[in-house]
Amino acid sequence: MITKLPTWQPRWELSERTCRRLVVIFAVAYAALFSLASALKFWWFGQGHDLVLHEQAIWNTVHGRVFEITGFVRPSRLFGYDPYLIELLVVPIYALLPSVHTLFVLQSLALALAAPAVWLIARHEGLSPQLALLAVILYLAYPTVQYTNMDAFRERSFGLCFFLWAMWSLRQDRWRTFVLFLVLLIICRLEAALLASCFGVYALLTGGRRRYVVVPLMLGLGYFFIGNFVFVPLMNQGQPVSYVYEYFKPLGNSMGEVLWTVVSRPAYTFNAVFNWSKVIYVLLLLLPTAGIALLAPRELVFTLPVLGLNLLATKPELTNVRYWYSALLVGPLVVAFIVGLFRLQRWSARLRQQPWLVVASVFACLAAAHVITPNPVASLLRNHEPPARVATANRIVALIEPDTRVAATTRLAPHLLRRYLYYYPLADQEVLPQLDYVAVDTTASSFKDPVRMAELEALRQSPEWEIILDQQGFQLFKRQTVSRR
Repeated sequence: MITKLPTWQPRWELSERTCRRLVVIFAVAYAALFSLASALKFWWFGQGHDLVLHEQAIWNTVHGRVFEITGFVRPSRLFGYDPYLIELLVVPIYALLPSVHTLFVLQSLALALAAPAVWLIARHEGLSPQLALLAVILYLAYPTVQYTNMDAFRERSFGLCFFLWAMWSLRQDRWRTFVLFLVLLIICRLEAALLASCFGVYALLTGGRRRYVVVPLMLGLGYFFIGNFVFVPLMNQGQPVSYVYEYFKPLGNSMGEVLWTVVSRPAYTFNAVFNWSKVIYVLLLLLPTAGIALLAPRELVFTLPVLGLNLLATKPELTNVRYWYSALLVGPLVVAFIVGLFRLQRWSARLRQQPWLVVASVFACLAAAHVITPNPVASLLRNHEPPARVATANRIVALIEPDTRVAATTRLAPHLLRRYLYYYPLADQEVLPQLDYVAVDTTASSFKDPVRMAELEALRQSPEWEIILDQQGFQLFKRQTVSRR
């Protein structure tokens, strides 16, 4: 007599209800972990000067000085960099809880709240609960998402959340909800407006209704061009946004010049901006998806404007997956992964029967991505400032009197929120005569520049200034004469 073997049942299968609960658990755990990790980075003096620009703008707005900043002397308002209108929605929350930790929690919550959208998009596409859960894990574990979350306060974090919810609304044909998230995405920043305009292209490619084509194109492109060519120059006394000079220098001194160079001189543009590190950058962006995102070219249309800007830039940070410049690319890549995975299963009977092959591949690629770009939380725990330097930095913060004018290097500045707080040494020549204190971390990368070292040495030799603290690589200067008001 032949005994029939029992049918093998994969143990990893989970019910719909269990997967939904895990999505919530993962999102809550993510928000808690990265709120704490961001706070630890701040306490250990690891946050940079960009945090000052955003918190000072919000703090000044609460006190009636709308988006006023002093970090780099010009522009005098954060609007001079980009119309960060989304931060106006943060102001009332910050007014109730005026703390930098409020910003950390809000940013972590925004990124975590996108996880349910990923789940819903995956289930709508037709993925099983287990594979939809895999997409959520991929999103939350994406190195660029985690690095963005750990760095200062980034409006792109909110844009990523709004993009994914707008995508879900589009797929569900929820017009009013779609328009809401579309507008929220657009007002995050100018490049987010370009991303939002791609919904019109996507709707055209997928046969969407006319309003899904026209409205995103009109709102997204309109906001981008008005912001770039009217609003920002107006805030800068007729000058273009300052970062254009730095990011796209070989291509022009304004966004208009950059676009004209790209169109009229493509060979020159390629020679000016191409290097092999950008190829590696694109591969690292795709690595967490195990290349599956490439199977959904229509969804990858959303990556074109932001990826194009990043590849055109000569500033290396724009083509480094550790930086926030790539955060808005993660949403389209995750959606493309979902669509590509569904197509892969439809084409392969083996993968339908053994989906663990895909799961194993994705986890292996995620692990590789976190080895190549070391996990930001693990890196923080291994490489944070030693206790002696943290204690000295806290002592400097305590020595600086309230309501004084201060210039500080990048890691000290976030702990010295003032109405008049400047970045040292970049702003020193114009503001030095007005300052009461200068707080310097001599180990900062800016002092590898001989010019900056000479400026610091001149400060040391000046009879107007005295060093009241010099420990652990930190120096605190106090003006001996009365500040000019």
